[in-house]
Amino acid sequence: MRSRIFSGIFILLFSLFLAGCELNPFAKKAGIQVTSHPDANVVIDGKPVGKTPYYVENAKPGDVSVQMTAIDTGESWEGKVTLESGTLTTVHREFGSSSDKSHSYSLSFEKLSNAKDSSVNIVSLPASATVSVDGKPLGFTPTSIDVAAGPHVFSFTAPGFQDKIVNAAVQAGYRLNLNLTMATMEIVPTPTPTPIATPSASITPTKTKTTTDITPLPKQASSAATIEKPYVEILDTPTGWLKVRETPSTTGTELSKVNPGDKFPYKESTVAGWNGIEYLKGSWGYVSTQYSKVVK
Repeated sequence: MRSRIFSGIFILLFSLFLAGCELNPFAKKAGIQVTSHPDANVVIDGKPVGKTPYYVENAKPGDVSVQMTAIDTGESWEGKVTLESGTLTTVHREFGSSSDKSHSYSLSFEKLSNAKDSSVNIVSLPASATVSVDGKPLGFTPTSIDVAAGPHVFSFTAPGFQDKIVNAAVQAGYRLNLNLTMATMEIVPTPTPTPIATPSASITPTKTKTTTDITPLPKQASSAATIEKPYVEILDTPTGWLKVRETPSTTGTELSKVNPGDKFPYKESTVAGWNGIEYLKGSWGYVSTQYSKVVK
């Protein structure tokens, strides 16, 4: 039996819509964030704009073409997304050893006529992937589903492909468009056992390691967010992001990655050199004081 490889991608969309409020950087413009692993050069509508992670909050709404080329391998990917005023569109690509071993997703919004409605439209490659939302099977891709506003867990399975999990928040008054490409399954050859001249000979099955991808959270719309003091502000880092760990130690399990300039509720750490932060609503972790500061 082949074990499935779970690829967990932890995403929270910070897409704020404040009608008539000048503090919202996306009120009249659209935001876009492009990330990848490993780093890649980014081209938007045929114009080179830098490398990942790329973020801009004053883009012109409408259809755009996004192209990424991995700096290490030269592997390229291209897709199209629609930028909507007042929202942040996210595009991410995981470059594998080849295009069929790579996977990607994009998350964008489409405004609905009823400000209380919320839904998600899902398209996948391959098609006919099984979709589950918050653990409940809801059919096959492509599909459109009415879901309540808030965070949800979208799970996808397809024969011959790695399982995929996307955590994303649905915004009231918008349809979330989720487009994803799944990577083909890594086939682990069954080893040929060495014959042993004994009736008690047995073969120990090999296990396939479960892998989890930790990608940076989308950059906050910091100027629009209100946060009470004391809070922790993330400083510039050599990598462009900072690891959040489960315990105040460099050996602690990595929970997420946060972006320089973002601010989070603060909890004092009992271990010197670490600040406690609420990196997601209700979820706490620790970041190094070398690249973070407490604002009181």
